[in-house]
Amino acid sequence: MAEEPDLQPPDLQPLDLQPLDLLCLGNITIDEAVAPDGSSTSALGGDALFAALAAALGPARVGWLAPVGTDLPDSARQDLAAAGLPVRTQPVRALPTVRNVVRYAADGTRTWEMLCTEEDFDELSVRPSDLDEDLLRSRAFLVCGMSLRAQLALSPWLRAQAAGTVYLDLQEDYLEGNEDELLALVSSCDVFLPSEVEAVALARTSDLGEAARTFRDLGPQTVVVKRAERGCLVLLPGASDLVAVPADLVEAVDSTGAGDAFCGAFAAHHALTGDALGAARAGARAARTAVSGPGLSALLAEVVAARGVRA
Repeated sequence: MAEEPDLQPPDLQPLDLQPLDLLCLGNITIDEAVAPDGSSTSALGGDALFAALAAALGPARVGWLAPVGTDLPDSARQDLAAAGLPVRTQPVRALPTVRNVVRYAADGTRTWEMLCTEEDFDELSVRPSDLDEDLLRSRAFLVCGMSLRAQLALSPWLRAQAAGTVYLDLQEDYLEGNEDELLALVSSCDVFLPSEVEAVALARTSDLGEAARTFRDLGPQTVVVKRAERGCLVLLPGASDLVAVPADLVEAVDSTGAGDAFCGAFAAHHALTGDALGAARAGARAARTAVSGPGLSALLAEVVAARGVRA
C-alpha cells in the first residue's frame, strides 16, 4: 500500500530542538503604511520578525520570540511557517495584536501611531518567563526594541542566566527621561547596536567616536552605530577609531524595519564568525532587501526562496 502523504499544515510540522545560533526577542505587529498620497497598505511587521527573517537569509539556525495576540491572521501564520519561523512556538497573550499606523511624508520622514495602550504593548513584549531551558541554550540573543520595562527586565536577566552573546537594540521612542536607565542597560550586553539618534542622546555628544568608546567602557566589546542610508560605524574590540561600512542603497518602497533587519543579519553573522565588519555588510544587504517591499514581504519572499534552494 502506498504511504499516506503528510497532510499536516506547515505550522504543525515537528519542531527541531537543536540549540539555535540566534534567538530574536521582541514584538510582532500589523502595520498600516500610509503614503503621502493617502494610499495605504497593511502588512505583518514587528522587530522580532524583521530581525529573524533577515538573520535567516544566512546559514545561522534562527528563532524568534514575541508574544502573539488573539487575532493574528491565518495567512500570517502560513507565511511564517513557510519561512521556517512558525507561530506555534510563541507565547500567547489574551490581547489583540499590536497595530501601528505609519504615515510617510513627501520628504521621506514618517510618524508612528500605535493603536494600543502602553500597558498592552508592554504585555505583548517578552518576559523572562517566556524563555525555557532550550531557548536559553542559544548561542546568541538579540534583544530588540520592545517596551522599556521589558527590555530593562530581560537583558540583564539574560546576561545572568545564559552563556550566549547578548546583542542589544534600543527604541528611540523612550529615550527622553530614561537616559540613566538605558546607559545601565548597555552594560548588560556584549554588542550594542544604537541608532545615531540614540548614540548622541545617551552619550550626550555628537562625536560618534567618543560616544561609541563611552558605551564600550560600560561593558560591550563591540559597538555599531546605525546611520540609515549612510551605513554604519563600527568600533571593534580594542580599537580606538570607528570603521565606516556603507549601506547598500536601493529605492525604498517601505523603510519600516530596515534597522531591525540590519540588527538581525548582523547578529547572526557575528554570532557564527566573530567578524563585525563582515556582519555589518550582511546587515546592509538585509536592510536593502527589507526596504524593497511593503512590510515583511520582501524578506519573507527571499527567505522562502532560499529555503526552497537549500531543500
